[in-house]
Amino acid sequence: MRSQIHYLELVYPPISNQESEWLKEDMESLDWFKRSKIYFIGQRAESKFVFESESKFLLKFRISGKIEFSFKMGERDSSGSLDLIRLFKYYNLPLTDFGNLEVELGDKLIRIWNTNDVPEVIDWFTTEKFLYDLSRKVPFFSGFENYREFTKYRLHYIGISEKNDSFNRLVVKPHDKRLRILSNEFPQNFGSRITDEIVLFFFDIKSLEIKQYQYPTDFNEIGKNELENRLRIFKDAERAFVRILDTDYNEVKFKNYPNYMNSLFNSTVERYSFSINEDIEFVTDKTTIYGDRDLYGLTGAYADFIFVNKDDGSVELVKMKNQG
Repeated sequence: MRSQIHYLELVYPPISNQESEWLKEDMESLDWFKRSKIYFIGQRAESKFVFESESKFLLKFRISGKIEFSFKMGERDSSGSLDLIRLFKYYNLPLTDFGNLEVELGDKLIRIWNTNDVPEVIDWFTTEKFLYDLSRKVPFFSGFENYREFTKYRLHYIGISEKNDSFNRLVVKPHDKRLRILSNEFPQNFGSRITDEIVLFFFDIKSLEIKQYQYPTDFNEIGKNELENRLRIFKDAERAFVRILDTDYNEVKFKNYPNYMNSLFNSTVERYSFSINEDIEFVTDKTTIYGDRDLYGLTGAYADFIFVNKDDGSVELVKMKNQG
């Protein structure tokens, strides 16, 4: 028996449509995107960082070495702090460099510089990267316990890039569905621009294969690997998620999935599943899929998964969060 578990994992923090335009010339970021073949387009009300008045902020900062702020999205908010001493320790920087610190604060960006000798960015946080780092339990943030209230997105489209990476397919080259979404959707926040609410997700797929052999009938199967054809796995993931989530801007719904000639269904794999290894929830008119990531970077116990059973050709979304 051969079973596979596939989970989607971000290769880069989610970025707004506006931010994607800024990254076109960022070679360091573009290297990360090369690992992605599947991408999602979602939407969420615009979020912002909020700081106290300059006098209050500076007083607390001098005492504690912490940047205290709130994270707001519409009527929802969360509060906590960024501990710069812990940030220095996390990156193995000497605390003697603390005097060379420069901090940039804005409603969409926090950036920490070390100005010693050649100025260098220590770390940066857009609103989406901030949530991404919280999900990875970095030690320099405290508070913000309800951050998952801000990681729920309306899902508009799921796509795959067979020839290039996802960023090239979705951002560098004209992309019909992205342009349609920007043209047709309305902002969720009054006064926000749609380009700041549309969020792009670039995923890689990590896989685990489990084999059970029965001697002597399965002896010839030892050593065979059904994970080598990565493009087939990406195609299967696209079809599975579109079939289950029924996104508005995907015109092809893959109603015959999983029975496609070049799919895992027509391989030696008997059962397989797809889930999201991120603290993200995607919502459509039809259903929702809840992603979950644990402390060790593995798929969490509450992650929903799409399960395909070759025995009866069924495909179903298994909801885990409210079980037990």
